[in-house]
Parts: sequence; C-alpha cells; structure tokens
Amino acid sequence: MANEMITTAVLLVVLLPLIQASVVGNEWDYGGDIGPDHWYKTYPQCAGDNQSPVSIDTTLVVYDEALKGLQLDGYNSVSAVNMSLTNNGHTVQVDLQGQSLTIQGGALPGVYKAAQFHFHWGAENKRGSEHNLDDQNFPMEMHIVHYKDDYANIKEAMVNDKGLMVLGFFFKVGRHNRHFDDILGHFNEITHKDDHVNIPTIPLRKLMANNLDLYYRYRGSLTTPPCYESVIWTVFREPIEISQFQVEQFRNKVKKNYPDEPDLDLTDDFRPVQPLNHRIIYGSHIDTLMPYRSHGENGAGHAQLPFYLLLLSVCISLFV
Repeated sequence: MANEMITTAVLLVVLLPLIQASVVGNEWDYGGDIGPDHWYKTYPQCAGDNQSPVSIDTTLVVYDEALKGLQLDGYNSVSAVNMSLTNNGHTVQVDLQGQSLTIQGGALPGVYKAAQFHFHWGAENKRGSEHNLDDQNFPMEMHIVHYKDDYANIKEAMVNDKGLMVLGFFFKVGRHNRHFDDILGHFNEITHKDDHVNIPTIPLRKLMANNLDLYYRYRGSLTTPPCYESVIWTVFREPIEISQFQVEQFRNKVKKNYPDEPDLDLTDDFRPVQPLNHRIIYGSHIDTLMPYRSHGENGAGHAQLPFYLLLLSVCISLFV
C-alpha cells in the first residue's frame, strides 16, 4: 500500500506540470503572467521580427503609387449575409457567413474574403487602439479580417504567407454613429465569455470610414496568439467617429469572465506596438505622408503641413 502511494505521488509530481501546461497552455490575456510580454513562451511566433501592431511614423512612410483604390464587392449588401455576435473573452467579434464579401486591388496579391471583424478598446480615451499614428493613440480600433480565396478557410490561410489581409480603422470620439447601434444594442445578450447571438445584417461598408483612399500598407502578423506573420495590413488614416456613450458601452457592458465567475470588465484589450525592424510602411497617397496632430485624447486630429510646405505655399501666393 505504501509503495502504491509513493508511486502515485511520484506520478503526480511528474505529470501535474504537464497536465497544467496542456490546460493553461492555450490561455492568454492582456496583462499579468499571461500578458503580451509572455505570449512568446507558448506561441514562439509572437517573438518574430514581423510582428503587429506597429507605430506608423509619417516621416518614414514611403509613397507607393501602386496602392490605388480598393475594390469592394458585397460590402453594401445585406442579402444572403448572416452575422453572429460573440464575446470570446478577449474581444467582441462579428462572424460573417453566407455570401462572400470580397476585396481586391490596391496592389493586393489576389482576392480576399471577409471572415470576421472585431474591436480593441481602452479604459480611457487616450488609449485603446493597437496601431498608432505619429505616436497618437486612439480610443478604439476595428479590424476586418480577410483570407485569401486560394484557401478553404481562415485557419488554412493564416499559416500561409500573405494568407490574411486585415483592414484596420481607428476611432475618434464625436458624434453618435447610428450604424453601430445594431451591434451595441445586443451587448446585453453577450455579457459574458462565450455568449453569442445572431444579429440583423449590417452593410459592412456603413461601419467603415468614409475615405478609403488614404491608407498605410505593411507586412505583419496577427496581433493575438498565435501571432502568425501572414498578414498584409491596410490601416486607414481617417478615423471612424462614434459618441462617448457608444465607447462606454464597450467598456462597461461586456465582461471577460464566465457567468459563474466574478465580473471583470473586458477592456484594454490591445497589444503594445512592436518593433518595425527592417520593414517599410507604404502610403497610398502623398497626403498619407503628412504629420498627424491630435486635438486631445478623443482621437480627433488633422493633417498638419510641414513647415517647408507652408513656406512654399506662402511664396506661391505672393507671386500669383
């Protein structure tokens, strides 16, 4: 009997760490011992050289005339497109099923299908976006995730070079945006982790910024584990405007825990910016090279002309 107890104890000592690793190994969060600084221990690609998000410094952006207008197909449609809203404990995500919404052009290496879109936000207006523009953070950021139509699904695409393409949109606080009401109106049904509900289909184009001509392009990764470096990033310069009340719905209505656990607000769900390393960020228009200046912590801003351009414009006006 004593020998059996000793054997059992030895087995527990040997196997318990392995059992714990298998259970906890796929867990990650945005803080503490399983926060972004520790992701690489379980997901090695999170320590790669081509990680996202990054800081977009307009003084280093290279204009690329090949980055012409993007061709969107189906983004204004609601027929044969189904949307389901989920709280996955890390973000609020809308999955797309049914008719394919596709995007091409803009020097993309093929046609990409929209699979889902999700959000990142902060507990305060001065933070929340994953990317930043000239060191300006925004209260929120939306990612519309696409996969190349050469692949059967997003899981197959994400492990292949250029398999994914993500559209990134900043948010600024301002006027109420009614197009997000059909999402926010269902937050009471996805309060806790793994809650999900079908929602009325929203034309995806209505949720996007008005100006899609000014954008930044670079090669990067998923901003969450497993951090695969298979993403073509397209980050738009013009922010989407929503009200302070709408931002607060993200901060206060959804929780990161299961129903039988103490409630924890799902907020500050953004990864810090990663080193750019050898990469170049390209701009679609000469205006994307203009510095971005903020009016405050709400994400509102404007393009500010460099001094030499201001001086040039003054000189021209004197001789005209």
